[in-house]
Amino acid sequence: MNRPKNSGWQRLLTAFQSVMDYQQRIWVVNVRESRFQDASFIVSEDSFTTPLQWMSKKGYSEAMLSDVEGMKRSQVLEFTLGDSQHRVMRVK
Repeated sequence: MNRPKNSGWQRLLTAFQSVMDYQQRIWVVNVRESRFQDASFIVSEDSFTTPLQWMSKKGYSEAMLSDVEGMKRSQVLEFTLGDSQHRVMRVK
């Protein structure tokens, strides 16, 4: 059965792919608060209800969130957030 490209099904499929896309992203985040205190986290969006939920809760600015949103795999970004340094690497 032929359907037009812009059918409701196509829009629905695109919406589902968008949701699945963000839910498959994974980052490794290293947070360094001082010379002797740092922690690393594996952040997977598979359990998030919104994109970049972990980063939003940590206080990332809109500009930071935009940069993280546009990251490619294996890319690393560094941000200063308050007194801590965040190094974010997208792995998936």
